[in-house]
Amino acid sequence: MPPSSSSSSSSNCCFLQPQLPDECWESIFKHLSDPHDHESLSLVSRRFLSLSNRIPTHLTISYHLLPLLPALLRRFTNLTSIRLTRYFTGDINALLSQIASFDLPSLHSLDISHQYTFPSHGLRQFSLKFPTLKSLNCSHTKLGLVLIAECFPNLEEINVTYPITRVFPDRDLHEKALASGLKKLRKVDLSGTYILQDSSLFTLCQNCVSLEALLISDIGASAIANAIRQGPQLRSLAVRGGIVTLELIDTLVTLKCLTCLDLCYARISDETLCVLADRGLPLRELSLRYCSGYQFSGISCLLRNCNNLQYLGLERTRFLNDQRVIELSLLLGNLNAVNLSENAKLTDLSLFAIMRNCPLITKIRMENTGVGKQKLEHDCLVLNSHLKFLYLARNKRLDDGSVTTLASFCPNLEMMDLSDCGRVSKGAIEVLRRCCKIQCMDLARLGYELDQFRVNFEVPTLFVLNLPMLSISDEELSLISKSCYNLKELKLNYCDKITASGVKQVVKNCKQLRMISLLGCENVSSDIVTWMVFARPSLRMLS
Repeated sequence: MPPSSSSSSSSNCCFLQPQLPDECWESIFKHLSDPHDHESLSLVSRRFLSLSNRIPTHLTISYHLLPLLPALLRRFTNLTSIRLTRYFTGDINALLSQIASFDLPSLHSLDISHQYTFPSHGLRQFSLKFPTLKSLNCSHTKLGLVLIAECFPNLEEINVTYPITRVFPDRDLHEKALASGLKKLRKVDLSGTYILQDSSLFTLCQNCVSLEALLISDIGASAIANAIRQGPQLRSLAVRGGIVTLELIDTLVTLKCLTCLDLCYARISDETLCVLADRGLPLRELSLRYCSGYQFSGISCLLRNCNNLQYLGLERTRFLNDQRVIELSLLLGNLNAVNLSENAKLTDLSLFAIMRNCPLITKIRMENTGVGKQKLEHDCLVLNSHLKFLYLARNKRLDDGSVTTLASFCPNLEMMDLSDCGRVSKGAIEVLRRCCKIQCMDLARLGYELDQFRVNFEVPTLFVLNLPMLSISDEELSLISKSCYNLKELKLNYCDKITASGVKQVVKNCKQLRMISLLGCENVSSDIVTWMVFARPSLRMLS
């Protein structure tokens, strides 16, 4: 007896959606490469729609999103964080009051940074619904610590960096609110606030017994030392500017949990680095970006005693050259990421020394250096299969030969930045050809001698491609769209040779396209916008 149609339909449905528990499906959804793919899954069935509604946890609100906001807040009830776009043009007080009218039990983070006004009324309404807010970012806006402490006494993270006014007639009230009213703080970023006095920092560290991360600037070393003695549980300390004294170092070595130290724009001597090295801090991350006063002997002494360092930042370090980087790289066997940007004396020798001597390295930044100056024989090079992210922007000596060599010895690259590398042209194509896992390439203002950018082979892994100010034609753009058919983001700003014809080929062939930027493309008429929206429903951003 043949099965009934209903039985067949049920069988097909079971085949499409195996009867896995919801928790398994949620785990599968979360591992998708692009969260926007949840939209397609939500169309499969009501069950998938319900499950996909649980996944989004972050929401960025722009002025253009306001008409859809009620529907979004009703749909995505598992949101944990909400962020406003910079310099939001709507009524922020009304917006926060509106959000407070919805049931969002998991919401614990709010970002209202870079705003012209401080939404006092909206925050009061917001706090009535979300009194247990854990994280608040109000950097680059007016300062309202008194109201914040009153409304959100349970805050664990706060960012009040660089307020838009430096005049504080009620300074004492701000200091009291920060130091005594927010006792549950774990992470505090006060860079550029200009309000803290030495006594306030001391009280902050004394009262916030759970404080783990502190970012400060414009405070004397002695005051910092006195303060952090009150917080022996500190894991991360960032100090911008000033002089790093032996007193401060002696205090740092008492912090047995300190794993991250960032001394930006500070002046530090070899003696202080050696003292820090001798005490054996368990550092995992160290940044001395734009620091002065120390030499090679000091940093090498420190690195010999930091065997487990995973991140190192040495931007704009005057004494660094290739030989010294080679010596340092031998001390960094556990390094995962390094930033050596703004060091003009460093060439390909430094880059390949890091790749050879740091087998776990996944990210290298060497922007605005001398990479490309020193050509290396292939026999001297070693394959690095771990390196995924390589940032080489603004290297004026980098050329096609050097980039092709890199592509050959870094086959698993996922992201490469070659923006403002004026001598690179066809080498970028070799990266696409040889790096089979490449997902993102930034080629802005590439090769002033670039005559053709022909990608005549498949690059199915490429999702993001930035081509601003390139002299590419419609024919080349069409070829890119056929070869890189999984593109989700494409920037073509000021590509003045392309026309509507080339853009239509992109929209037609790239079926997952989410964002396309055509700013300054004078030969692309604005009339094409409506056609693009209807022709490619996946589009979410046009500019």
